Amino acid sequence: MEEKIKLGLFGAGGTLKIKDGYLNFQNPYSKTFRVRVGDIETVVVDVVGMGQGELKIIGHGAELAKIKLPITWANKSQEWILSMIKK
Repeated sequence: MEEKIKLGLFGAGGTLKIKDGYLNFQNPYSKTFRVRVGDIETVVVDVVGMGQGELKIIGHGAELAKIKLPITWANKSQEWILSMIKK
């Protein structure tokens, strides 16, 4: 089963997708990451200024992935990922 969320207008900010047990992120500018959902413990957003936030995927006491996004997209992504990993 595939679950996904598009960020920004028509997905211009990228797409987060959970498929086959992995969380994948890809944006139009070739920034990507892939993390096993079972390894994710939590997701945090750090405010980095100028309306930007850094979405960080945390697992096993380490930072598994991070991506810089507009703060509203980072917050939306955080809420979506946390709701998906609790299923």
